[in-house]
Amino acid sequence: MNTLTEMMTLSFARPASGASKTEFAAWFEAKARLHEHLAALGGPDAEFERALARKAHRRSSDLVAVAA
Repeated sequence: MNTLTEMMTLSFARPASGASKTEFAAWFEAKARLHEHLAALGGPDAEFERALARKAHRRSSDLVAVAA
């Protein structure tokens, strides 16, 4: 995974206002994967990155539950 490419892709791919909950859920899952990758690299921010990944997963799950 190229971190800078993924960050740029997430930035440009963020769903616009009015997008479906499913589209936002997919975006949050992609965001979670990026933070999981950063956490796996280790370093002083690894735990913070894991927390961000968990938060993004929860947000995605919440959106999927509402969309269903």
